[in-house]
Amino acid sequence: MTLLDLFDGVRRDRGAAPAVNGVTYAELHAGSLRVAAELAAHGLRCGDRFAIFCENRLAFVYAYLAALRLGAIVVPTNVLYRAAELEHILANARPSLALVSAQTAAHVAGLNLSIETVSADDVEAWADDLDRPCFAATAAPHDDDLAVILYTSGTTGRSKGAMLSHGNIASIAAQVVVAWRWRANDVLAIGLPLFHMHGLGAALNGTLVAGGHLLVYERFDAQRMLDRMRARDVTMFFGVPAMYVRLLEAIGDGSAPRLRLYVSGSAPLPFELHRTFEERFGIAILERYGASEFGFALSNRYGGPRVAGSVGVPMPGTRVRIVAPGGDAAVTPGEIGELLVSGPTVCAGYWELPEANADAFLVDADGVRWFRSGDLARFDPACDVYQIAGRIKELIISGGFNISPREIEVEIERFPGVLACAVVGVEDSVRGERPAAFVEAAASLNADALLAVLRARLASFKIPKEVHIVDSLPRNALGKIEKHKLKALAAAGSARATA
Repeated sequence: MTLLDLFDGVRRDRGAAPAVNGVTYAELHAGSLRVAAELAAHGLRCGDRFAIFCENRLAFVYAYLAALRLGAIVVPTNVLYRAAELEHILANARPSLALVSAQTAAHVAGLNLSIETVSADDVEAWADDLDRPCFAATAAPHDDDLAVILYTSGTTGRSKGAMLSHGNIASIAAQVVVAWRWRANDVLAIGLPLFHMHGLGAALNGTLVAGGHLLVYERFDAQRMLDRMRARDVTMFFGVPAMYVRLLEAIGDGSAPRLRLYVSGSAPLPFELHRTFEERFGIAILERYGASEFGFALSNRYGGPRVAGSVGVPMPGTRVRIVAPGGDAAVTPGEIGELLVSGPTVCAGYWELPEANADAFLVDADGVRWFRSGDLARFDPACDVYQIAGRIKELIISGGFNISPREIEVEIERFPGVLACAVVGVEDSVRGERPAAFVEAAASLNADALLAVLRARLASFKIPKEVHIVDSLPRNALGKIEKHKLKALAAAGSARATA
């Protein structure tokens, strides 16, 4: 089964139903076939890479489905990327054709790369022109054919292209539909970018498999989103933690929309935010854990309980293990180790990076292939849920002790007034490294009081040696905190305030 197979079944049953921004399933299918014919006329062939460097709009959706029909490999590209990041991705993927918009075209043209482009305006015109010929497929893609190269966020190094097959993206979409009880009468509103797994793999692909209606906005605006969510037809919202902070700020004393499902991912959801949102909106956020390489491996149970600070249980069809970092020996329940993931959603590997692939996968004695996530995790037997404890590469070694930054961050997030935080390791001539905390607070926060609470709850070697109170933490387009920038700030001693 491929995503196109599942989509075709839905559009045959629900052709007149709205699919994306009011465009019906029948219109979306026919429009994408007209776009496929034009892309083929521009030389796009089966196996070619096709970059989509375009903001959220219908052109993205038409071109995405069209390229999949052609058997081309879609390379969604972060619209915030500029010369250095963009050149790295396009030089690695080597697309023969790219979709651009008025906002992004100049950035591709400025690179020293020979890539033909088509404009988003033209794609939408082709889709709407009923007189244009449709692409007539001679052979459908197989489930093990490569469909998408999704580049990682690059928060811990250069972005790597995760190779996702047609079967992978179909399995990812089917998982979220089943796990989150997605129905054909659901209306999902998002401001998430479609170039990322959350927006593409869950929101768009999930909608196309469930037969629901996706309302996708170019960018997230909290007040506009609240106004739209208050409409009776909207039933779901997917976002990142920073979006939930903005929703709480924007709602004030106004009425809270009563949606059946709010999903958060891409970054840890702070305890205080989880609690405050549930009090104000009357429903607990469902937090999930995922990555470009495997979609969504863990999710809070739809039926609950949704435990704050946890990412729930394995998704349908997915297996997880926690082992000693870099090894294969299982840790005891409650201990922190590296999370391994196996199942039909796991990618084939990284595009043209054989050394990275050798490090990324483990085949056990039973022949099961596991992806090494690089994330630290623990299983909480008391609550029967998994918790993410940070990245292996972020592990702080101070005076011979291994310190998980996430363990400290969880405790800081419990402190009143904390909106978000990040703990990083800073070079220290005596200890090797020392933990430093950066805290984003809703109002003035007493760093001495925060440290006093931490001393009562954590071992002395885990207590941050410095606390920086900042107006905002640096984040990428997905809301992930860019810790490398904080490490540079701490090393330079240039944070705004220290206690």
